[in-house]
Amino acid sequence: MYNVFMSMQLKWGIAGVGMIAHDFLTAMGTLSAEQHKAVAVAGKDLDRVHRLATLHKINTAYEGYESLARDGSIDIVFVSVLNLQHYEITKLMLENGKHVLCEKPMGMTYKQTKQLVDLAREKKLFLLEGMWSRFFPAYDALNEHISSGGLGDIYHISIQFGVEINDIERNLMKDLGGGAVLDLGVYMLQLVQYLYKDAPSDVVCTGHLSKAGVDESISCALKYTDGRTATLSAHTRATMGNKAEIIGTKNCISLEYFWCPTVLHISAANNTEWTLPKGKYKFHFHNSAGLSYEIQECWDCISKGLLESPKMSLDETILLSKLTDTLRAQMGVLELELED
Repeated sequence: MYNVFMSMQLKWGIAGVGMIAHDFLTAMGTLSAEQHKAVAVAGKDLDRVHRLATLHKINTAYEGYESLARDGSIDIVFVSVLNLQHYEITKLMLENGKHVLCEKPMGMTYKQTKQLVDLAREKKLFLLEGMWSRFFPAYDALNEHISSGGLGDIYHISIQFGVEINDIERNLMKDLGGGAVLDLGVYMLQLVQYLYKDAPSDVVCTGHLSKAGVDESISCALKYTDGRTATLSAHTRATMGNKAEIIGTKNCISLEYFWCPTVLHISAANNTEWTLPKGKYKFHFHNSAGLSYEIQECWDCISKGLLESPKMSLDETILLSKLTDTLRAQMGVLELELED
């Protein structure tokens, strides 16, 4: 078994040099250097690798990912390549004894995701899908409020998530793993999963495909036991309200920026707000400083000898992949495979 106690400083490798990798490293810079250190960056374009490494004062730059996987100084790898490459690179790192934090979605399908989870469990390595939403303090506060009975029984969840991202190449091309379900839908599904705790008994999803066959909008209805329902809408060509409404028998909570919330509005007289840390460099994405929460979660878990996060378990990741498969199949962008 990998000796999780050999060092209390996690030495990170970064696979990928896109904007999220920059934001991730900037967020890491707000945390304790005694607990986190980025020691190597890898990517296909060596010039971009060197630029990212130089900016963040990382000594080692690799062209390609094999050398990163074989680097014995690295404890954990952040996989931030294109969606389509998540499975391949995560598998490579696990096979070489590295813990992995992989950007969502961990795999393009349930089958890929299940294989990665099985591999991590077989090798007794920490694996986490980067569902950063789960680690924001607002989610803990929301859970405490619900557990204390503040909402009563929750019977409906309504979520809208629309951003204009069709000008980004990976969202236009089916073979790059883009689309409304994998880019936006996973965030809505994970929140419903977080609140309802179980799988839906029925799912109906419709929407529009682009000329390239990519799902550019979705509208979904989910049915759960005991009278519970959820409706989800996502769009890649229009900006929507981008909030979640959680409706209970005692109260209704509206959660703005539900995938990275810094405010919890329980009532007019009961609001809690969290201040995100300030990074050394400018972030590319909204509230990206909140990536520091999931980075710290990795340290917290590994330092305790945990192989998965209790806040985003691998069984939940598997369920999420089944749901995204269902939605994409109903949209006509995926042919469902039979489970092994």
